[in-house]
Amino acid sequence: MTLTKIVSASVLGLTLSIGATGAAMADEKPKQSVSEYASDAVITTKVKAALVAEHDLSALDVAAETYDGVVTLSGTVATAAQADAATRVTRGVEGVKQVVNKVEVNPAKAK
Repeated sequence: MTLTKIVSASVLGLTLSIGATGAAMADEKPKQSVSEYASDAVITTKVKAALVAEHDLSALDVAAETYDGVVTLSGTVATAAQADAATRVTRGVEGVKQVVNKVEVNPAKAK
């Protein structure tokens, strides 16, 4: 894996986690402290980097959002095996307490 991919995944993860904060604020979830938010942002970044490293997945097809250590995956992949791989990879990231997989399977996405 190249440094460019790692940096890209980190930037993408941080961007998504910042956007997720606005979405979380719209929900009626309890507010997080700064340290909790920062921890979740780090987890999201690590998940995105792990997804980039997984050769059977495209990190652009799977989004990750973290709240209180619970990572919610969403997006669309070509096979159920890819959706399962996203869950497996995410569970392997330090700090992840639980994975909620909302990834949809659409065979039309097959390349």
